[in-house]
Amino acid sequence: MIGNKLEQSIISVFQNNPSKTFSINEIAKQLKKSYPIINLKSNFFLKEGILRKINIGRSYQCFLNLENEKTKVLMAINEINNRETFLEQNKDFEMVRGQAQKLCEKENVKGKIISILVYSKNIIFLLEELEPSLIQEFQTSIMIPGRYKSVFLTAQLFKEEFANNIEMQKNHVVLLDVNSYINILRDIANKLLIKGMLVDVGTEKISTNSSRDIIKKRDHKNE
Repeated sequence: MIGNKLEQSIISVFQNNPSKTFSINEIAKQLKKSYPIINLKSNFFLKEGILRKINIGRSYQCFLNLENEKTKVLMAINEINNRETFLEQNKDFEMVRGQAQKLCEKENVKGKIISILVYSKNIIFLLEELEPSLIQEFQTSIMIPGRYKSVFLTAQLFKEEFANNIEMQKNHVVLLDVNSYINILRDIANKLLIKGMLVDVGTEKISTNSSRDIIKKRDHKNE
């Protein structure tokens, strides 16, 4: 497993819950680590721009800054480590991944596939367009394990499904092209946070004004 274990574990708290924000204390409790250790590392992440924060009264909540290249690298390491663990436990998917990589090298396929994920009993192929001929080529070229089924989605359809499926956010494996997957998350990061905050309004954790502040800060940074 690659990556600093503590850093990756902090990132994983946010990565497994992309619609939520966390206080330093909440991170420490989830990881069962002392507050000073998590506070020190989290402040380093804030300084580096890997995490951003929104003030809530006298405290603040943190969230991942997916516009930051270092954030994306740390997330990619987590996804790669998750994939390695999955492949160790599911040897038949080594063949699936190899066949997919070989297919993506063909001239008529290059640039048309975004990523491949495993979620529940589905192998999800993210395609630029749902071309019938391309779908048929994937179906005939890749041997899917019998207990799984193939699902073909465009990036937009996947974003909609992902944003509304908490289980998918937590329990998935990226078989192919981790970077493209993370870029998709970057595209819907604001939407995920707002959805989470709207839920939290019911528990009076964060006000809707806070969600607006986050969007304003992100938009201002990107100007």
